[in-house]
Amino acid sequence: MAKSDDEYGRRSFFREAFTRLVQPVAEYVDTQVEAYLPVSPSEKALLRPPGALPEETFLNTCLRSGHCVDSCPANAIQILQRTDPHLANTPYIDPDHQPCVVCDSLECMQVCPSGALQKLTADEIQIGLAEVSYDTCLRSREIDCRYCIDACPMGEKAIRLDSQRRVEVLPSGCVGCGVCQHRCPTAPKSIIVRPLVVN
Repeated sequence: MAKSDDEYGRRSFFREAFTRLVQPVAEYVDTQVEAYLPVSPSEKALLRPPGALPEETFLNTCLRSGHCVDSCPANAIQILQRTDPHLANTPYIDPDHQPCVVCDSLECMQVCPSGALQKLTADEIQIGLAEVSYDTCLRSREIDCRYCIDACPMGEKAIRLDSQRRVEVLPSGCVGCGVCQHRCPTAPKSIIVRPLVVN
């Protein structure tokens, strides 16, 4: 028995209404899931170990020996797994996984055989610079969170509360170790270390 035009019309109407109802929900869920997914090193700017030369010079100087990786007492330095031979097997730090803790010995710089990691003091290190997102920081919701400040190995010369009781990063003292990012309890992180742009 053939179905009437009215039946087809009703089905089309309900199908379209259902799609309009479900699609915004699905898009919202996708957005929320993406915010919590880990970002791979290939999808974000790389942080190099302490003492690293500017990126292009570093890539041309690094021997990919792995000595810095083996010597790191915090296991913060990892080997980059990439197909690009220019980047493959170079050392990097992912603060979400494990930040640099600015150890007393700074052994990674001592064992580098090529000079790709220069021997610097703790105060001279410039892995990157932390940036705060006030929109997601718990302090903007009147929650007295101090994880990033209390955990910083450089202390209040690198990060503190400003006059408005907001987290303030001091470029003159921040070495970009990533401890603040690692300890931040929000998802996505409200404080992220970004590599310094060298002109």
